[in-house]
Amino acid sequence: MSILGVSNAVTGAYQHIGRTQKNTANGVSFTERTAQAQEVSDAEKLENFKKEIWKEINSMPWGANTSIQITDGAFRKMMEDSEFKNKMMKIIREDAVGSNKMCGGTLINIDENGYKGYSYMADHAKEAESAFSAHSKDKDSFYVKKAEKKREYRKLLEEKRLKQELAEKDLKAALERKRLTENAIERKRESGRIPQNVSVEANAAYEANFLMADSGSI
Repeated sequence: MSILGVSNAVTGAYQHIGRTQKNTANGVSFTERTAQAQEVSDAEKLENFKKEIWKEINSMPWGANTSIQITDGAFRKMMEDSEFKNKMMKIIREDAVGSNKMCGGTLINIDENGYKGYSYMADHAKEAESAFSAHSKDKDSFYVKKAEKKREYRKLLEEKRLKQELAEKDLKAALERKRLTENAIERKRESGRIPQNVSVEANAAYEANFLMADSGSI
């Protein structure tokens, strides 16, 4: 009896210890899982917040050449501090409007300490291009989207320039034709081949036709 009793007691003790260890292990595992889930949740919140901010920034009326860097620390502070967020977004909006006048380029840095920014005038295009390349190199930031818009903007400018050149050539050719015709009429008038009044009437008729033609083509 005593041997059996001892065996049962020992067995019970071992079972109790096993359950305790298992519960402890399960408790640690649950705590770890909870912490990991919290970390994932916080990371997802930050990523979603960043997407919202970039979407809002992307909707602003930016000029052709813009590079924006916002650190994760700044994003976290903006997410937790609405006053800081509103202040930064207000400055960014002002830069968006100003970037259309500062055609050379706009560079922006925002960290948890606040804002730093610089804009280049159009007559400093070379310096602006170098600064833009250095600012946006090897960084996952807003400049990637703006670079595409920059190319589109340049394409539109080139198309506008070509149209303007073509219009100027057409106008120049029309003015040259007008000059040659006037000279021909004047020479005929001076040689007496046509009367003075005919010369004047012909010139007036040509002037009217010239103006009508140009108004339709320019």
